[in-house]
Amino acid sequence: MSVLNENTIIGASAGGDYEIEQSLRFDDGAYLSRTPSTASNRRTWTWSGWVKLNGAGNRALFSANNPSSAGHIIRVYTNQLSILGYNGGFSYQLRTNQLFRDPSAWYHIVASVDTTQSTASNRVKMYVNGEQVTSFSAETYPSQNFDTFVNSTNEHYLGVYNEGGLADYFDGYLGEVNFIDGQALTPDSFGETGDYGEWKPIAYAGTYGTNGFYLPFEQDYAVEGFSTVIYEANETNRYIGGVGFQPDFLWFKNRDRTSGLRLLDTVRGIPKTLNSDDTSVETTGLSDGTVNRLVTGLTPDGFTLGIDDGGYGINFDTGQNVVAWCWDMGGTTASNTSGSITSSVRANTTYGQSIVGYTGNGTAGATVGHGLASAPTMVIVKSRTVAGKHWATYHVDLGNTVRIDLESSGAKITGTGAWNSTTPTSSLVTLGSQSDVNTSSATHIMYAFHDVTGYSKFSSYEGTGGTHTITTGFAPAFVMIKNADASGNWTMWDNTRNPNNPVTQLLRANTSGAEETKTDREPSFLSTGFSIGDADADTNASGQTYIYMAFADTREYAYWYDQSGNNNDWTSNDLTESDVMVDSPTNNFCTLNPLDMNIDSYAITVSEGNLQAAGPSEGRNIRSTMGMPTGKWYWETCTTVSGIYNVAGIAKNSSPLNGVFGQDANGYTMFGQSGDKFNNNSTTAYGSAWNTVGDICGVAFDADNGTLVFYVNNSSQGTAFTGLTSGDFFPALAVRTGTAVMNFGQDSSFAGNKTPQGNQDSNDIGDFYYAPPTGFLALCTSNLPEVDVIPSEHFNTVLYTGNDSTNVITGVGFKSDLSWWKKRNAAADHALIDSVRGVTKHLVSNTTTAEITANTGTELVSFDSDGFTLGAAAQTNSINGTSASIVAWNWKAGGSASSNSNGSITSSVSANASAGFSIVSYTGTGVNATVGHGLSVAPEMIIVKNRDATDVWLVYHDGLASDPQTDYIILNRTDAKGDASTAWNDTAPTSTVFSIGSLGDVSRNNSNLIAYCFHSVDGYSKVGSYIGNGNVDGVFVHCGFKPKFIILKPSSFADGWRIMDSTRSPSNVMDKQLFPHSSSAEATSSSYYADFVSNGFKLRSSHGGFNQSGGTFIFMAFAENPFKHTNAR
Repeated sequence: MSVLNENTIIGASAGGDYEIEQSLRFDDGAYLSRTPSTASNRRTWTWSGWVKLNGAGNRALFSANNPSSAGHIIRVYTNQLSILGYNGGFSYQLRTNQLFRDPSAWYHIVASVDTTQSTASNRVKMYVNGEQVTSFSAETYPSQNFDTFVNSTNEHYLGVYNEGGLADYFDGYLGEVNFIDGQALTPDSFGETGDYGEWKPIAYAGTYGTNGFYLPFEQDYAVEGFSTVIYEANETNRYIGGVGFQPDFLWFKNRDRTSGLRLLDTVRGIPKTLNSDDTSVETTGLSDGTVNRLVTGLTPDGFTLGIDDGGYGINFDTGQNVVAWCWDMGGTTASNTSGSITSSVRANTTYGQSIVGYTGNGTAGATVGHGLASAPTMVIVKSRTVAGKHWATYHVDLGNTVRIDLESSGAKITGTGAWNSTTPTSSLVTLGSQSDVNTSSATHIMYAFHDVTGYSKFSSYEGTGGTHTITTGFAPAFVMIKNADASGNWTMWDNTRNPNNPVTQLLRANTSGAEETKTDREPSFLSTGFSIGDADADTNASGQTYIYMAFADTREYAYWYDQSGNNNDWTSNDLTESDVMVDSPTNNFCTLNPLDMNIDSYAITVSEGNLQAAGPSEGRNIRSTMGMPTGKWYWETCTTVSGIYNVAGIAKNSSPLNGVFGQDANGYTMFGQSGDKFNNNSTTAYGSAWNTVGDICGVAFDADNGTLVFYVNNSSQGTAFTGLTSGDFFPALAVRTGTAVMNFGQDSSFAGNKTPQGNQDSNDIGDFYYAPPTGFLALCTSNLPEVDVIPSEHFNTVLYTGNDSTNVITGVGFKSDLSWWKKRNAAADHALIDSVRGVTKHLVSNTTTAEITANTGTELVSFDSDGFTLGAAAQTNSINGTSASIVAWNWKAGGSASSNSNGSITSSVSANASAGFSIVSYTGTGVNATVGHGLSVAPEMIIVKNRDATDVWLVYHDGLASDPQTDYIILNRTDAKGDASTAWNDTAPTSTVFSIGSLGDVSRNNSNLIAYCFHSVDGYSKVGSYIGNGNVDGVFVHCGFKPKFIILKPSSFADGWRIMDSTRSPSNVMDKQLFPHSSSAEATSSSYYADFVSNGFKLRSSHGGFNQSGGTFIFMAFAENPFKHTNAR
């Protein structure tokens, strides 16, 4: 992600809540590191962070280690959250039973440590989404007063740990990390419960302690004058951002290998380069004289790189680290005639720095205009075209008869030949006849600087051989030092490679050697200057004169900056500004969904925050995390590796994942290599190809009007498909040997492959390469419509223990109209009681038994405002049996029933239209008829039971077939679906009535019947179906919410019904099953289980009962939280 100015990108959050605007994406071995200068409280501390995971595996979040395999780690290990200390063995370890493999939303994780506590279990506590974890697969606590490695002077890491080598790199996003030194806090310091039951962030208002820090991962996009960026080479065309301005003068060095220091500037022209460590002539940086292998362009916030296969060190050797020091030297290059030699000048008079190009005349006393408003205090000159010429440097404290050479370790050289014994003026630099600065007819480049209060300083000091301080008047970001009196290197130090003191990472302007870590000469950067440590010939020999140049840190904040006020900044390793994302806990963006892609041997490789997909040798598919049932949505796909094909478009949840989306009727796509559109296995000529590296395919889907339009490099290809209003579509991608990067509005750099453009949607949200069409939005939670219902106000599950006596059960949250009970710990019948039939009457879902009437005051006494009251002598111990462990699922309808005459049969209805649920009582006629259901939308699932007879529980479900009105399935049996027009009169429900045939189970003459009617409500409930894949990496079923309850059954073959809920299984996996067709006790088994995740459920078993390959399964689900307001599970 990148922006063009500090106001361009806003990741808006709903309402006026606390907002986290940015996060940091970790991938490909990236991490942050910091070594505290002093130890602090190693016994008591708190770590808090928001985490969005990319996929499965071992991933370290925070660690403190020494190199000999000892330390502390917070990590996700084999999908379990783990906090541990080790030193030749585990000093302590907590590892959750719950599994963390939801990639679609954010977790909030808190580790609270206080080893001074006398109770062992109070010494380390773990919280997820505001709740303390108490169930562990491994649980050992540290001894009292144990000193952890955290807050020691060992290196600390975010995104990796060091166990004799870096390991378990974090793959995902981190947002708003707080570390509190000296306090063991609870999640309430960092978050609170929202209106929908979600855990949401608040601002931390406490103190941090000595080594405490706060990392909001924000980036300052308005840096002035000077900036340093670091990045990892990868030998591909790429974008590097985070400079904070468009640089005019760039000085590069590969930190990990012997490689020249490359200087490029806009006066000579990009990519012409000179090396500060030798006297060679300028080279072009072109391969075969035509292909730019170095810097290919400058951008408002950085630069773009070529593949550098020539070994220049700027982007050569994948995985190696590079630093670029960048200066803003002014807006345009202009001719300057102030001197006797006409020069080309780019000058930044505000910051006292300019680039000057000129052609020498060999005449002593020649003058060159430098374009600044004050006399330069340091000037660096190099011949561009004559080999062997020195980098002649003027420094005000050495005088106008001295030059010192940048490429040399030699001492100052006295003579009049360089500067003609003339001090620069406010307009001119005077040259002598020396060929280094004034070879006749040769072109030269000059970099001129003068002091600017608060920004730059060019001065000198005398070495003392001991620690002393040099005052600059500002906090330095960069310092270069040279011994003027004796041989010594030009040492280069900055606070980007070393954010914290002491500054130990050393590079030398005059040598090509790799970066060294020095602890015997290191400076420390102070608020008004810098200090120099022990005696060293290069920086602090006693009695020697040292010149320096220093530039201020004008960046207010960066993603590695501590904003707690402690200045406990971090070092960035293989991260760039492109990894700062607007995806955040308060505005969660769509990504590709690794839970919803093909599972065979030809697997797509997903990376870069689940935005990049690399294709296998055979075409395979992946859907995204957000569905689009309504609204107008826009996203972009960039080709980064041309393959056999990249295919973009939309697909339903039912579209197969093998092959290419568009091979069936539910995928609508466009081929990158041809521009053809593709649907129902039919290819039609349509638009332009987008298979060249760098091509961008934009997709605009109008779900309200059912149109799909593709754009190629911002050119509309016209409407590709119409009539797409039926069903829930997802952004979809297919790749074969190629690689594509998606942008749903969070990263217009496409993981650093393009120069970001910072365009926003119609709600002023996002970061798009091209401006979305008017009215089309980024796929993020801030743009999702508000849900009509708060789930906990309409459905809830409670657990309790029966006592066969008066038993008041609370915690439902509303007055229930339908409650469904089941004893968990032993065999017992199910019991269903509703407010329409009355509290004394219950039905049994696992038998055909007619309605049972209990004595008043003995079973269910009343439905109450927050639950229900039970009585003694219950006729079913599923409701209140002594010591029985019981679950009750509860739905809110409309309270008291009212008469409904919409159908041919007058019904009594209690309807909750906003929640899509009604209870309907009617009397059968034995003939075809219609019954009013009281909802405003056609029911998708109807459960009917004859109250007076031993008829079956007949179920209508619109997922049974393409014409479900001819099919039925039975709740109290394991049978496959049946086919009988006499069930529903071969007529689908409407928005006012459902139809019944002459079948006695739904219409027995003069029998009283009850019907429970449901339809899907966005963000609250889902009635649907899926096709099993027979694999332990099972089908992902999108619901648009985090489920709380699911009932499902295979319909194409015989097997039982199953109910899973997140109250009995409060964390993944959902391994506790109850069976509506059976009185069996609750079963816990890994043979059939699933994960409930933030946007649906993922089957985690090959068991035929809910994942038989090719089998059709129906389900109904109710939400814990809508996706717009949910945490990861």
